[in-house]
Amino acid sequence: MVVLEAKAVCKVYGSRGTVYHRALDGIDLQVHAGEFVGIMGPSGSGKTTLLNILATIDEPTAGSVRLKGTDPRQLRGDELALFRRRQLGFIFQDYNLLDTLSIRDNIILPLALDKVSVSEIERKLQVVASSFHIEHILDKRPSQTSGGEQQRAAAARALIHEPMLVLADEPTGNLDSKSAKELMEILSRQNEERNVTITMVTHDPLVASYCQRILFIRDGRIYSEVRRGSNRHAFYQQILDVLSLMGGSSHDLASAGNKQH
Repeated sequence: MVVLEAKAVCKVYGSRGTVYHRALDGIDLQVHAGEFVGIMGPSGSGKTTLLNILATIDEPTAGSVRLKGTDPRQLRGDELALFRRRQLGFIFQDYNLLDTLSIRDNIILPLALDKVSVSEIERKLQVVASSFHIEHILDKRPSQTSGGEQQRAAAARALIHEPMLVLADEPTGNLDSKSAKELMEILSRQNEERNVTITMVTHDPLVASYCQRILFIRDGRIYSEVRRGSNRHAFYQQILDVLSLMGGSSHDLASAGNKQH
């Protein structure tokens, strides 16, 4: 089943003058149920702009995006907010947890807003807390926990309401290598064992190697696509090769080369 479909998506930023910037130029993509898709590209390639459009946070200048057949642009105000809250899960680089709430209350927020029963909330909370190894911090505030714990809590919040699609924007960007590896291993298991559909933007080849396939974007267009076989190390090398071909930043490639599985 196609969960996400983008057709000929363009995004142009302009001003009152004549200077225009074409951030996206005719992007076509599909994400099927149960896929783990990564989006990579150099800085300024359009990958975050694309993710924001797929996430219904921004609108394309031209083209269309459908989420399980629904065009978000046909939804207005409360309808769009409700659709986004029920159908999508978000993992951001900076966690986006509310420090006035406990980790527990942060995670269950999507269910509480939907007035799900207390017993059902507790059942779902125990499942995600166990999956993300955060049972021991549920009663703490975010400021009392580590960055890795906060991001695992944010990921648990993104998954607790079983959305049709999880969108992750540089989810390991603020994490050390150990915390990043732990998060990606958990997300990979959620994808494989619970069929969670994930689309993720990342600049890190090692993080990207947990995906099933990678779309590479350059200058607002799809540059290439690679798929993972049975060997993740070989896939990681493929990713490095494509980044090198497309002129990935020397910083990204150098830092990637210093990380090992």
